[in-house]
Amino acid sequence: MPNGSIFVDWITISQCHTGGGQPPLPILLRGITAHYDQGGNCRFERVSPTHLRGSWDTALLLGCDGSRVFLSGNVGRFARADNLFNLGWRETIAKCNRILHSNGLPAFSPATVFPDGEVQSVGARLHRLDITGNFCTGSQGQASAVIEWLASQSVKRMRRGHAINESVWWANTRRMLKAYVKAAEMLAHGCDKSDRGYLWASDNGIVRVEVEMKRRLLQEIGLDQIGNVTDEKLEALFVEQTEILRRVDRSDEPDILAALPAGSRVYAAAWLAGHDLRQTVSRATLFRHAKVCREYGMDILAPRNVKAFPVRVRVVELHPATVPDWYCLVSDLERVA
Repeated sequence: MPNGSIFVDWITISQCHTGGGQPPLPILLRGITAHYDQGGNCRFERVSPTHLRGSWDTALLLGCDGSRVFLSGNVGRFARADNLFNLGWRETIAKCNRILHSNGLPAFSPATVFPDGEVQSVGARLHRLDITGNFCTGSQGQASAVIEWLASQSVKRMRRGHAINESVWWANTRRMLKAYVKAAEMLAHGCDKSDRGYLWASDNGIVRVEVEMKRRLLQEIGLDQIGNVTDEKLEALFVEQTEILRRVDRSDEPDILAALPAGSRVYAAAWLAGHDLRQTVSRATLFRHAKVCREYGMDILAPRNVKAFPVRVRVVELHPATVPDWYCLVSDLERVA
């Protein structure tokens, strides 16, 4: 994808400010839940951040217990009418820090490290980060067709869910990948059909694709520290995590069976005929041949639709959507400032 075509749709971030003789930070909490053992001793306390309300019915979770600052939500969307498009990484962090400053809290900053490797201060840590891209399909019908095709695809080690013709998702404990028809999602969240953004999303058949990276994945790839995150890294990661968008369905090619290794042909033929292989083949055998068939554009783990439709077969191409000239990314916060 071209530079700047993805944006941040959710961020959960915190930073501890301790040591150095600095005074305690302002307390900003909704409440504290204490847990006691049978002897009446407090084992641990859990603080609850407060809800920070903004215009356009937007909200964030913001908290500070005197040393740890916490912020979570769709920061780019905060105090804006919609999130048809959103902010990149650098702009998101800048807006986070404007919000902290307006509430008397210090900015999120990267760790300070001396040349000898000694860490002087602990930087802000990411606990969740969602990165998102919009794709043009050309029409609402083609957007639904893309979702329907994606719903027939499996992603390794992830569970799949599907809402007919509107959304599909895959998830595990490390990440979540989802795709949905943006115009339908806008209507579900109260957008008016006369809204310019809705009309643009509908006319262009916009499909939104989101990658939700949870704490485990962020730690594994070294992006839990904000000093390691850049827009360029997030764009490359988005391409990597959305490999499913670049798969090619070859199940309708007449010579596809001949191209498969001999041992997998019988399973592919049965799947093409509409048989549910989960009912007739052992799990180990099914997954072994599914790996082979996937390299040839067939996902024999997914249900096979063999109904005939009286329509011409079309190839729907996904193109990254660019921000229209009329679209505004400035929030009410910046207008007030």
